[in-house]
Amino acid sequence: MSERHPDASAAAFDGHHVCMITNLYPPETIGGAEIHVRTIAEGLVDRNYEVSVITTASRTDARTGDGRFREEQNGVTVHRFAPWNLYTPYEYRDQPRWKKPVMHLIDLWNPQVGRTVDELLTELDPDLVHTHDFGGLSPAIFRAAATHAPIVHTLHDYRLLHVDPGMFVGGKQRELSGLMWPFRAYNRRTVEPYLDRVLAPSEFMIDEHESAGFFTDVPTAVLRLGVEIDDRATPGAVAEPPRLLYVGQVAHHKGVDLLLEAVKSLEMDVRVDIVGRGEAREELEAQAAGDEQVRFHGFVSEATLDEFYREATATIVPSRWKENSPMVIYESLSRATPVVGSDMGGIPELIETPEADAPTTGRVVPNEDPTALAAALESVCSTAPSAESRAAYQRATDYTLETHLDGLLAHYAAAAGETAGGAESSSGSENRTEQNGCRPTRHRLPSDAC
Repeated sequence: MSERHPDASAAAFDGHHVCMITNLYPPETIGGAEIHVRTIAEGLVDRNYEVSVITTASRTDARTGDGRFREEQNGVTVHRFAPWNLYTPYEYRDQPRWKKPVMHLIDLWNPQVGRTVDELLTELDPDLVHTHDFGGLSPAIFRAAATHAPIVHTLHDYRLLHVDPGMFVGGKQRELSGLMWPFRAYNRRTVEPYLDRVLAPSEFMIDEHESAGFFTDVPTAVLRLGVEIDDRATPGAVAEPPRLLYVGQVAHHKGVDLLLEAVKSLEMDVRVDIVGRGEAREELEAQAAGDEQVRFHGFVSEATLDEFYREATATIVPSRWKENSPMVIYESLSRATPVVGSDMGGIPELIETPEADAPTTGRVVPNEDPTALAAALESVCSTAPSAESRAAYQRATDYTLETHLDGLLAHYAAAAGETAGGAESSSGSENRTEQNGCRPTRHRLPSDAC
């Protein structure tokens, strides 16, 4: 599978100020997307770019005051405001079910958010806007931003395709259907016309959107995520007994119950560490009751998590849903730990299996198959764990933060019109930054013709 990174020799981004717009930013985090945004924002600061972030504030934050405040985080200027809605994205999980449809309705187009973003961008005057998850901000951010600077958008989920951004409803993964066609058509009209370039960390995510009719006139590219390589890792070291690690939400869609079921059938002594929190913890602890091999740790510090990664024989990603490009896989590889993952979404793109030509970095198993998962666990723990640990660490060198930032800046340059040949479109066709003699986005409104 081809990697659609821009040419490393592409012209550098000559702008100075990048503004990130995201619905959440640390310390308010729910998933890996917020951590990724912080990582690249601080990485760009280290390269002497000015970086600002526009994001939401919790209504319980005393600093919100009249609805807006500013803070500094490691060189990044963070502008927070409270959108006019029933609750903010960070407060989503604690809301009664009746509120959520109302919130989604308001989130179709929130004029207050559009005005706030427009005012902030007028003040900030960035050279480029990089948008991320926008749930709770509404598509109004794109129209507001397009009048100020070129827009690069990164796909983190299925928010353009379905009202549930994970497309996981009623305990099941949902496929594209005609029922969501009006919603997709609305997003194509209110989001796509304003984008200069679309990035995603997986081929799968771009393919899903293109199959739904998105981005026919917008350049798209795969840009894998980036992590710091852990120089404290010891490639080749193997714990005895083997240690299996799960990191993430403790929830049904993550398949933790499948891991516990698989472990029960193992004919070898292992230790299983479950790191994370979620609504399914009590149920899963009941499932694992009496099994001294399994330990639930809840939320842990980054330093403690690093230790778990380094001591693990394998990290397990048994998801039931079509994940984009889980950060946990990158983090695991960077600490010399192979990965066993389900065949869902973009997970297989990051794992070299024994059938591949490259050195093995883990296993890919069928979704919802604890028997196959158990076989994979035994294989990764007993076949050649030391060799796979070294291979995982080597593979991580393809996913460094520096590599990611190099690619990101090349895409910024292309979106800003400073280079037109740096990155292939996802279809392999010629770059579409220039089309019919005009820019495909930036100042193009839905009703405008070039």
